[in-house]
Amino acid sequence: MHYTERGKTWSVAAIATLIGGACVAAFWIIYFTSGATLGHGDPVVTAFEGAFLIADGMFAALLIAAGIGLLRRRPAGALLLAAAAGMSLYLALLDVTFYARQGHYAAVTAGALFELLVNGLCLGGGLLGLRLAWRLWPGRRP
Repeated sequence: MHYTERGKTWSVAAIATLIGGACVAAFWIIYFTSGATLGHGDPVVTAFEGAFLIADGMFAALLIAAGIGLLRRRPAGALLLAAAAGMSLYLALLDVTFYARQGHYAAVTAGALFELLVNGLCLGGGLLGLRLAWRLWPGRRP
C-alpha cells in the first residue's frame, strides 16, 4: 500500500470509528429518553437489551478511543480498532442469535428492520474494522 493510501485509510478508519461510537451513544440516549423501548413491548426483549448497557458503553469508548488514536496516527489506534471490531462482531452475533431464537425476524416490522440494520452495521463494521486494523498494524509492511 502506498504511503498516501495508508494515510487516507487512517483518516477513513478514524472518521468511521468516531461516527460508530457516536451512534452507539446516541442509541442509548434515545433508548432512555424516548420513554419507549424502540419498538419492543416484550419484557424479555427489554431485559435483553438492558443487559447491553455496560458492554455497549465499553464498545463506544473503544470506538472513540480508536478514532482519536487513528486521527493522531498513534500505533495504539490500530490495536483499539481491532478490539472494537472484535467486540462489534461478538455483540452482533449475540443480538442475531437472540432475535432469531425469539422469532423477531420472522415478521417484517419496523422493529425487526431496525434490528437487522443495527446487526448488519455491527457485523459489517466489525469485519471491515478487523481488515483495516490489519492494514494499519504498526510494523506491518505495506
